[in-house]
Amino acid sequence: MLPRQPDTGKGVALLGDEERKAVLEVLESRSLFRYYGPDLRNQVEGFERAAAERLGAAYSVATSSGTAALRVALAALGVGCGDEVVVPAFTFIASVNAVVSMGAVPVFGEIDDTLGLDPARLGDVISERTAAVMAVHLENGPCDLDPILSVTKERSIPLLEDTAQSMGASYRGRPLGSFGALGAFSLQLEKNVTAGEGGLVTTDDHTLWLRAARYQDQGGQFVTSHGSERGTDEVPAFVGENLRMTEIAGAIAGVQLSRLDGLLAAQRANWSRIRAGIEAHPGLEFRRQPDPDGDGGSSLHVFLPDRDTAKRFARALIAENVPAGQMYRGRPVYATESILAKRTASGKGGPWNCAEHPCAIDYRMGMCPQTEELVARSGIIVVAAGYSPQTCDGIAEAVNQVAEAVLA
Repeated sequence: MLPRQPDTGKGVALLGDEERKAVLEVLESRSLFRYYGPDLRNQVEGFERAAAERLGAAYSVATSSGTAALRVALAALGVGCGDEVVVPAFTFIASVNAVVSMGAVPVFGEIDDTLGLDPARLGDVISERTAAVMAVHLENGPCDLDPILSVTKERSIPLLEDTAQSMGASYRGRPLGSFGALGAFSLQLEKNVTAGEGGLVTTDDHTLWLRAARYQDQGGQFVTSHGSERGTDEVPAFVGENLRMTEIAGAIAGVQLSRLDGLLAAQRANWSRIRAGIEAHPGLEFRRQPDPDGDGGSSLHVFLPDRDTAKRFARALIAENVPAGQMYRGRPVYATESILAKRTASGKGGPWNCAEHPCAIDYRMGMCPQTEELVARSGIIVVAAGYSPQTCDGIAEAVNQVAEAVLA
């Protein structure tokens, strides 16, 4: 049995004196609001500039959370009442919640063995109401973007990359989040770059950037703020929200961003060492990587022959102190009660019950059989940057022993 592994990983494991110093500088400046203060240090603006450069984007807008980033990106695209947004059937609930909160209807697309949208099935769920397709890069693993983009470009539908879990990972040599019309990132505790909470929207489109900046700043009550100027009328005012990042979060995020490349290098090295030590076992398949070099290396995803075997596999690994389990309990996102019931906080049915735009979409288990079959027999083994070579070898050995016992 391995020694118990630390509960922290990714960016939070690297928090240290530099982040502490950056936070104290903001506190001492008494300028916690991103746009003005007695001694503004422009930490959020600095993070936006550095993040845009690192992530291959012309522009970026920092937000209060990853979910806020998705909302801001959807608002920038003009997604709202009467629209549909294609979302993968396997993702975190925030991907769906953001669509519903903007007044649009989520439509679920099948995934394939990359755990991302299945390009071959994507066209099946696109309709004349489709306003955007959301591709989700789960756990630092890129979707197969080329064929997905082939479908969306052919139909002139914007692609929104939900890159919440994959900041810094890449595809074909380009950073994730730089392929679609916009990218949305999270800085929540479990992400590569963390500020506890926070988000980021990236884009190369000047108008989309201005719309995103305006939406997160109350829609421009004071006219959209950016940098040393507070004002632009290039984009008409519209109703927005307060989804702004604070200077404290920006200070932490800026330091964390400087650690990103080292974090990814360490994760990838440990991933490769563990993977190389796992023997071939009949019935044990690994998640397909459209671009192995671009994967962020934070987890090994496997497929077992069936649901029961997958659960036994995960339980046995946990008993050996290997951080393992089934992502999202091995269930599609629409299995969430609120989605199956189409229940919003108002209790009035939200976008599914709009008189102006009648909606006949129904959600039920079995609606995406390929996804349900794949995720039911999936498992995840966590890989952390801080693992020693001995820990990596111990994890590989435990996987081999468990696979031999479970798959016998």
